[in-house]
Amino acid sequence: MRKHTLKKREILRKRSEIRWAFKNSRTVISNDHLIIRWAPHHERKVLFAVERHVRKAVKRNRIKRKLREFYRLNKDRFPKGIWILIGKRSLADLKGFPPLPFDRLKMFSHG
Repeated sequence: MRKHTLKKREILRKRSEIRWAFKNSRTVISNDHLIIRWAPHHERKVLFAVERHVRKAVKRNRIKRKLREFYRLNKDRFPKGIWILIGKRSLADLKGFPPLPFDRLKMFSHG
């Protein structure tokens, strides 16, 4: 079994790259707990964000930790591209991870 890791180079950090990703991405999945956006790219990259309505830092950080762990455990199911995972307020109180239709993500592979 392969070790699940999340390397620093997989995470978008540069402001210019983040701006480009939001401008060129589209929403793939949106539910009560999170929004997943995708933009075409030659390698798999990810950005973790929290909606603006979450005011308390403790909740924002909990949501980001959940998003990172969710992505880390399921990253092999995400095709190449830039993935933006936006956590909503309700994700902080959710036990476990939200169920997602991963079969919908397969249509976003290119090349």
